Amino acid sequence: MDASRRDYFRQAQKLRQQLGVLLAAGLLISWLMSHATARWLELFCVALLLICGAGLFVVSARLFTRHHPTISVFTDRLWYRGLREQVVMLRNVDDAQLVDTRMAGLPWRFIELTLGSPTGAADDDDGMELVRIPLDAIDGDADEMLELIRQRAALQRELAVVRSL
Repeated sequence: MDASRRDYFRQAQKLRQQLGVLLAAGLLISWLMSHATARWLELFCVALLLICGAGLFVVSARLFTRHHPTISVFTDRLWYRGLREQVVMLRNVDDAQLVDTRMAGLPWRFIELTLGSPTGAADDDDGMELVRIPLDAIDGDADEMLELIRQRAALQRELAVVRSL
């Protein structure tokens, strides 16, 4: 293990709340489906039940693996373990910012990393790439995490410039 590694885990309480909401929504949709007389309403309820089932699967998987780090910030890289695992080398991070948006009426927070060249030459925008790290149910201060990423990215860019000389 690297001594400079900082891990962030998921909040069990928030995951339990999401699980309860999905379960209640599924029960409500099942009740509505049993009283529906129109065929289109039954089909719509089936689609909603499938979405609730997929949500239950994802949230319960996160609940059962909450003791495993979701985001790990090493000295030289950031490792995100979500539905899709991502590893970002911090020497390639030009900018990091915290973004708060609303999707389907729900608040959504993520860290947006702007990737460029490892030497920090941001003259051309052709090589720029955006990576979004979602912060759903992450236990930890997002501002502290963002500052840590910025500090370690600046240090890695300085080391890359020194190595290239």
